[in-house]
Amino acid sequence: MSGADRRTIRRRVGQDTPPGVIEPDRRGFRLRLPCRLMDDSREQPVDLLVIGAGIAGLWILDAAVRRGLSAVAVECAALGAGQSVCAQGIIHGGLKYALRERDLEAAGSISAMPEAWRRLHDGAAVDGPDLHAATLSSPCTWIWRTDSLASRLGFLGARAALRTRPRTVGEEDRPPLLRSAPGSVLRVEEPVFDTRSVLEAIAARHPGRIAAVDGPEGIELASRGGDIERAILRNRGREVVLRPRCVVLAAGVGNERLLSRLGLDASIAQRRPLHMTLLRGRGLPEMFAHCVDGNRTRVTVTSGLDREGRTVWQLGGELAERGVDRDARSQIETAAAELAAVLPDLDLGGIDDAAWATYRVDRAERRTRGGLRPDDAVVVREHAGRLLVAWPTKWALAPRLAAAVLESMPREIAAAPSPPVDLSPLPTPGVADFPWETCTWTPHRDVRSAAPA
Repeated sequence: MSGADRRTIRRRVGQDTPPGVIEPDRRGFRLRLPCRLMDDSREQPVDLLVIGAGIAGLWILDAAVRRGLSAVAVECAALGAGQSVCAQGIIHGGLKYALRERDLEAAGSISAMPEAWRRLHDGAAVDGPDLHAATLSSPCTWIWRTDSLASRLGFLGARAALRTRPRTVGEEDRPPLLRSAPGSVLRVEEPVFDTRSVLEAIAARHPGRIAAVDGPEGIELASRGGDIERAILRNRGREVVLRPRCVVLAAGVGNERLLSRLGLDASIAQRRPLHMTLLRGRGLPEMFAHCVDGNRTRVTVTSGLDREGRTVWQLGGELAERGVDRDARSQIETAAAELAAVLPDLDLGGIDDAAWATYRVDRAERRTRGGLRPDDAVVVREHAGRLLVAWPTKWALAPRLAAAVLESMPREIAAAPSPPVDLSPLPTPGVADFPWETCTWTPHRDVRSAAPA
């Protein structure tokens, strides 16, 4: 595609503005798909077909239904499989981004999210899904440091005009593992949600609107003149045929394959990989915290429970980003050394069933120059809004993504919504398991601690 064809219209993203909508110039471009003749009487019109039912797809579905539209979501695996269920569940307010000058715009975009999510959980908001049934794992996160950083944090936090301001706490109010941490320990009012429970809460509000299909090939799309005219959804020999007025690709890494199948440029997407480390044990305390060192997040710790009631820590941050070049054993050894360095009060030798594991996951995003993280949720608009490609960028930004999708849809859809759709021939997908339920675990006693990264 020529440089002229890649011209885009971008809206500047501010703290109180909707996320950017990008509309490529597609003059003369035709969408090439095989078209198949079918009995029109089998087709059901639908205002919005969402492909992908992770946090992005489910939030978009909910927003469309609350707007009065006929909308359905289709999933080829389990709800949230991949990126969504692997998220650490932190509703960032921007403080983490304020550590680096280049991330201040991203900090502004995300600053309203903690309060927005908290209101949805408390039942005090009407502009999003009801999350009262979702599990609030922690009302806050903690930040501790390994060198003198407190003044830098305060300065950058003020510059970013953050709504979620950190608060220094006394030693007696710190989590037990941070009682002897050097310097200040900050409490940040960033709630942390159990990711599976959020997906379950949203999906429960939309029975009959979410369908499972037989993998990626269970979705057949047909077009004429560049517009998607028909979507055939299949599961074990059963079929539903839809005539969508608008289609949203919200399938994470699956967006690349969908774009290629549609004859569109899949290179508008990017992946940023992570190598996450897991630590579990019945004696592990809960922890939701960031260890910062200079202007980097050295490690982020969040907690969950496995099926047997054992506490599981997910270790993200720079440990996970740099870990993509390590094999599983090296990553575990490095993680063990990191925790020993930044949490000297953690005694894993005293936890009989302590064990380690790792897994890999890709963050799917809109491509940026240099492969950096986008500042906000992004929607790419194709064919006058009849086809939208959506990336939330961060779990916390799902509300902004859904708002941008609705804004990007053709106006005539809202003016004359279609009747409800019958998806009853197809099953409803369940929610994906947490990654730690399928990992291979290594006992702590068998791990040799590597030198800190």
